[in-house]
Amino acid sequence: MLTHIRSLAFTVFLILYLVIIGILFLPTALFGRRVARAVVKKWSQVCLFALKVIAGVSYRLEGAEHIPQGGAIVAANHQSMWETIALHALLPKPVIALKRELMRVPVYGWWAHLAGHIPIDRKGGAKALRAFARNAKTRLAAGEQVIIFPEGTRLPPGEIRRLLPGAAGVYAISNVPCVPVAHDSGRFWRYPGIEKRPGVITIRFLPPIEPGLDRKIFQHELRTRIENARPDLEAHELK
Repeated sequence: MLTHIRSLAFTVFLILYLVIIGILFLPTALFGRRVARAVVKKWSQVCLFALKVIAGVSYRLEGAEHIPQGGAIVAANHQSMWETIALHALLPKPVIALKRELMRVPVYGWWAHLAGHIPIDRKGGAKALRAFARNAKTRLAAGEQVIIFPEGTRLPPGEIRRLLPGAAGVYAISNVPCVPVAHDSGRFWRYPGIEKRPGVITIRFLPPIEPGLDRKIFQHELRTRIENARPDLEAHELK
């Protein structure tokens, strides 16, 4: 019962804080993407703090030395909304690849657009994928970190799925490294639903995959590194 109350309290905070900050700071959009990104980063940092205080969910960062400071693809497994918030807070110039439909969500979509996130038309086929890759290449050349969830959807802890080609497509045309990221957010930020189980999420930034690999070799390397480092798979094996 207490966990449910704390989870509900955090969900209410998350929504209200998004609406209040999103509307209150909307005039800062006049100052461009750099300021919009700073607003989103601060929102993300406060959300992580509130998650710890209200719901008892904190995180442990491993491999901080691998956090890229310049242009890089950041490819992470996807289990909940937590990693989108955390990567915003941890990366210097984050840009997220997200479903085009999310750009239409009031307030959230406004700031996703202002912060320069890259929409993906998942029904657009190869043409849409090529357009996304070209857009991502431009951002990478500008020194930004493009966050991609190559599984394509949120998966429950312990589940493995073949990676979609988005990250490999961007890697193939961009002369930048790819930093794999592994975490177990879904063990504590449950999806679907609002339940937040008290505990410590582990997020691991892994050594970068340097540019220049064959596309298929890169795809295999990325999947292997993420799966070998996922804390939820380690926990699953121990059961």
